[in-house]
Amino acid sequence: MPVFNAHGAVAGSAEFVRARIGHCTASRMRDVLDFRKDGKPGAARIKYMQELVAERLCDAAMDHFVSSDMEWGLTTEPEAKHAYAVRTRQRLVDGEFTPHPTIEFFGATPDSLIGTDGLAEFKCPRTTTFVGWKLAGGIPDDHVPQMLAQLACTGRKWNDFVAYDPRIKDEGARILIGRLVPTEEQIAKIEAAARQFLADVDAMFEQVTT
Repeated sequence: MPVFNAHGAVAGSAEFVRARIGHCTASRMRDVLDFRKDGKPGAARIKYMQELVAERLCDAAMDHFVSSDMEWGLTTEPEAKHAYAVRTRQRLVDGEFTPHPTIEFFGATPDSLIGTDGLAEFKCPRTTTFVGWKLAGGIPDDHVPQMLAQLACTGRKWNDFVAYDPRIKDEGARILIGRLVPTEEQIAKIEAAARQFLADVDAMFEQVTT
């Protein structure tokens, strides 16, 4: 099974793509936690396990579909970071792929590092989604697992969820910021989930190769 020195790989670079091969990453933590009501693995969890096994077998990253919404998010993220920096007067540093200090094949790439304790995760969704998030308040449940995994891997203390939509005419209403300050129990649970998932991936790998 291949092992990579993943620390310091900048997002989008060839080193970044290679560093993540076969790894459980924070961005897919929602899939890791996908279970049916009967306790059996859900379709998203199984598909992600198969993807990591395939990457380890081929020693190559699997291709992923990039939708127009995803392209919009990627191109708009720099503007979102600027808006957040202006609003909060924080200095942002681009995140790098950071492996968990003790859990092999578990890592995260925060969008931004802030000071010595903080992170920020940026989302640039459809306007209808943004409105829904704004009305609900707080951090959308779907994104909490990713943010917790980022904190677990980096050892930082808080993570800001930042939603941004420049299409909104009112400049002051374009941004939504919510801060996640995790408990030790939350971090422990996300780490336990990653360990179990990776053990299941190892078992699937052995099943395929034996």
